[in-house]
Amino acid sequence: METLGKYFPNTAMLAAIVKVSGVMTDEELLSDMEGSFKHKFAKKPEVIEGNMKALEMALREVKKI
Repeated sequence: METLGKYFPNTAMLAAIVKVSGVMTDEELLSDMEGSFKHKFAKKPEVIEGNMKALEMALREVKKI
């Protein structure tokens, strides 16, 4: 809600799964997703920015146990 203005948990949940599983590094995820968002939301930079912030926040908040 904070970064996108609406409840879209998909982006944050993806970051959480990647963080916990260790399938790729945070940097790899951010790079790959930025490319995907730029392709999908080329005419909506605010959506790209919001999603990137959601990814970054989720990666910071998720802690491995």
